[in-house]
Amino acid sequence: MQTFWQDVRYGLRMLAKNPGFTGIAVLTLALGIGANTAIFSLMDQILLRRLPVKNPDELVVLRSPGIQEGHVWSDGDGAQSFSYPIYKNLRDNSSPVVSGMLARFAFDASISSRGQTDRGLGELVSGNYFQVLGVQPALGRLFTSEDERVPGGHPFVVLSHAYWMQQFAGDPGILNQPLLVNNTELTVVGVAQKNFTGIEVGQTPQVFVSIMMKAQMTPTRNGLDNWNDAWLAILARRKPGMSIPQTEAALTAAYRPLLEQQVTTLKDFDQSKRPEFLAKKILLLPGATGRRTLQTDTGPALMTLFALVGLVLLIACTNVANLLLAQGAARQREFAIRTAMGASRVRMIRQLLIESLLCALAGGAFGLVLGTWLMNILAPEVASTGVSGLSSALNGTLLAFAAGITLLSGILFGLIPAWRITRSSLTQTLKDQGSTGSVAMSHVRFRKFLVAGQVAFTLLLLAGACLFTKTLWNLRSQNLGLRTTNVITFSISPSLNGYDTPRTVALIDRMRERFSSLPGVVAVGTSEVATLTGSSMGRDITVEGGQQISEDEQHVMYDGVSPAYFSSVGAPIVSGREFTAADNATAPKVAIINEMLAKRFFPKRDPVGLHLGLGIHNVTPDIRIVGVVKDNKQAHVRSATDPYMFFPYAQRDNLTSMTFYVRTQQDPLLIADELRDSVRSLDPKLPVYDLRTFARVVDEDLLAERMIAGLSASFGVLAAFLAALGIYGVLSYLVVRRTREIGIRMALGAESGQVRTLIYKEVGFMVLAGAAVGLPLAYALARLSESLLFGVRAGSLDIYALALTVIALVAVAACYVPVRRATRVDPMVALRYE
Repeated sequence: MQTFWQDVRYGLRMLAKNPGFTGIAVLTLALGIGANTAIFSLMDQILLRRLPVKNPDELVVLRSPGIQEGHVWSDGDGAQSFSYPIYKNLRDNSSPVVSGMLARFAFDASISSRGQTDRGLGELVSGNYFQVLGVQPALGRLFTSEDERVPGGHPFVVLSHAYWMQQFAGDPGILNQPLLVNNTELTVVGVAQKNFTGIEVGQTPQVFVSIMMKAQMTPTRNGLDNWNDAWLAILARRKPGMSIPQTEAALTAAYRPLLEQQVTTLKDFDQSKRPEFLAKKILLLPGATGRRTLQTDTGPALMTLFALVGLVLLIACTNVANLLLAQGAARQREFAIRTAMGASRVRMIRQLLIESLLCALAGGAFGLVLGTWLMNILAPEVASTGVSGLSSALNGTLLAFAAGITLLSGILFGLIPAWRITRSSLTQTLKDQGSTGSVAMSHVRFRKFLVAGQVAFTLLLLAGACLFTKTLWNLRSQNLGLRTTNVITFSISPSLNGYDTPRTVALIDRMRERFSSLPGVVAVGTSEVATLTGSSMGRDITVEGGQQISEDEQHVMYDGVSPAYFSSVGAPIVSGREFTAADNATAPKVAIINEMLAKRFFPKRDPVGLHLGLGIHNVTPDIRIVGVVKDNKQAHVRSATDPYMFFPYAQRDNLTSMTFYVRTQQDPLLIADELRDSVRSLDPKLPVYDLRTFARVVDEDLLAERMIAGLSASFGVLAAFLAALGIYGVLSYLVVRRTREIGIRMALGAESGQVRTLIYKEVGFMVLAGAAVGLPLAYALARLSESLLFGVRAGSLDIYALALTVIALVAVAACYVPVRRATRVDPMVALRYE
């Protein structure tokens, strides 16, 4: 141990003695470790973190893929949605294989307390929800099976710990106090344990409400006793010793009679589908990390980013290894003397490794600071898209990861240089030592090999940066069918505050009128479904005189919109007219369809004046088509265009929420406060949420693409800079080492151009060798990431040509100073140089 601390003290003195080397090495490692720490923090919170519950590995998520009938609510995978009667019967008949089965449904919540109303997220939960998860109360009590007896008869609420601390400052006096949730008075009975944020990453409920209060929390749709209304997500806890296949088989056996009972409740059911419907099975997904909706959406992007940032760290380690080799060349005489005095090779390798680890430790400390700074930037960006619960704070997992990659980096860039530096023979080293400190040619070849590796990895990163940047460019430059400039948008949910449909229509009419009178406002439109946020509503339709198509193709998307909606969002009407104020609840029903729907149902016909109807069985088309709007993006910027139909919101049967689009002549944010004040003047208890510009909506929809493009471009630039340093270092050393050779060549008549060619050959070998490895790797990465690309293919030669051009320019720039030194060598001085 004493010799270890001697080596540590000696290593610190050596690093302090070479501040230039130490500074570059620490900075290089800090950049690599910091970037890895930030991306790992996102991966850990989204992809890896297990639920803070009892034995999370026992949890499973239920799926039932196959034919779905009736109404299905889905947040990405409709096979994970079940009706409450199905859940209740499964729960009561699965005790042999599961120790508990819970159900939940996330809902938008308007929460009023102490004179303030806020928009939040609630979760309807079964009575055994907390018991199955093993979650304990931080205050009061949690729900039990007794809280799942009578529909509407359990007006209680459990607060999340974070909401309790944020809204009520941890006041224990909140117990038994009233809380108004969606215009329903509930009594606070408890607070959930700290750090429990529900069972789905990205959804952090503020309140938990008994599933028996479904009708009160979602007033426009109850469905509690409807076999054909699938809205619940179900998780179960396997009994110890029960494998997933065993559990699936037992649950499927209990599921079959429930499907048979459901069939008897279906109206207009196609009996030819009965065998396939009854053959549906229960499949289980691991539930240790909860429902993986967000993970499915973001997983490929995060894994790609982690691969890219790992390459940055590898390049950084390669660069520091090159620096260590250069420094080791200058210390050959030191090691030779230590060997002569009896030091073993193992002792010297340990000394060099300790120096490397000290350097890595400093790099890791600065990298942790840099990683936290990057997370402070990334976390709010991700949260702006509605993904809640992400934190930039340090935790044990993040510290362990940072410590691990710091240790790995120190060994990675320190071990091989230490082994090579200490393998030279004592006699040869002492004989070769002159004023230049030259070393064996094998050391030079190894450094060239390291630089070639840097070039390969840099090409990989540059190609990735080009692909993802081109993807973002293509997405931004495509025609959305909308004009997003000078438009501000926000949403309200009157139904959550007790409004029925007629009152909601009247309120929206008054708001549109008031907003239209504001200075600078050009047009005001509203839509029931917020555009470019991933939301959608769909129905099967029957059209008048339409061609015969399959039932699957008769399903189309729809939205309820206002007069001037299309003018507000800049979607042109190509035939017919836009809605007017005359299209109210008492007027004949009308619709506007998009070009895609017109092509599918009315090929080579003008649909204006024809009729459509909702449903496909015994339906009389009674809705007159009054216009056709140009195709535009509705769900996502990168999604395909769907057949769409639009109705006047005044003719909708159930109107729950509305999104406003206000087009202005100036910066739309200038009227943001006036919009809030106008809503407050009409109803001070009605929360305004998602207030932002329409351009910001597009940016948030492209968050994943922006993150990948921005970070991959940053990683590419960093890698190119590190590669330039590596090439510069090797060439500078080569020029010094070959000074005598260059002098002899020039004394024999060599021109400066020939000397330049000599140096360029060296760098050309490193670049070509790196390209030979890097380009195939870049193509392989592009093929693996093809699902993330848009408008560009993995085999696009221009992308690789651009990446190769950039690395060639970097190499030429790195050559400038060494070439300049080589061509200015004085032959007389060089001949005496030894």
